[in-house]
Amino acid sequence: MNLNLKESSGIMETVVEYNHAKEKLMALDKSVLVDAILLLAQESYSASLLVNGLIATQKERINLFKNYIKKVTFQEDLLGGEQILEILRRALDLLDPIQMDPKVALKLLETFYLVDSWAFESTTELDFEFNLLFSNQAYNLFCTFAKKCDDKNYVQQIANRLLLDDGYGVRAELKQFTLV
Repeated sequence: MNLNLKESSGIMETVVEYNHAKEKLMALDKSVLVDAILLLAQESYSASLLVNGLIATQKERINLFKNYIKKVTFQEDLLGGEQILEILRRALDLLDPIQMDPKVALKLLETFYLVDSWAFESTTELDFEFNLLFSNQAYNLFCTFAKKCDDKNYVQQIANRLLLDDGYGVRAELKQFTLV
C-alpha cells in the first residue's frame, strides 16, 4: 500500500486502509499503543471520553453515562452540536449488553432518549447524524436490552413513557414494545 501523505486526508477511507493499519498496529508493543492512546486522549475530547469509558468499571460506566447526559442537559458551557453528538455517542458506548443489567440499561436509555430535543435543537447541520444515533444505535441497544429483560411490563412502561412525546420522530420504532 502506498501511503502518500500529501494526498491523504489522514482518515482511513477504505476497508483495505483500515485492515492495513490494524495489521501494523497489532504488531506493535502494547506499551507503544497505550502511550499513543493516552496522547490522543490528551489532545482530543472524543478520545478522552473513549478512554474514560474503556478503563471504567461497570459502576463507573453507569455514573459516566449519567454524567454525560447531565453534561448535555445542564450545560455550564454552551455545547455545540458536534460536542453533543460526540458525548451522546460515547454515552451509548458505555452500555455493555453482555455485562449490564437490562433494567438498569433500559432506564439509562430512557434518559438518553429524553435529551433528543437538546441534540436536535443544538444544530440543524447534524440532523441526519442525530437521527441515526437515536433511531438506529440507541434503538438497537434498546432492543438488545429489552430482549434480555425478564420483566416485559417494565420494558412496556419505558416504551410507553418515551412514546408520549416523540417530537423528533426518533422513538417511533419503540411502539413494538407497547404491544407486549
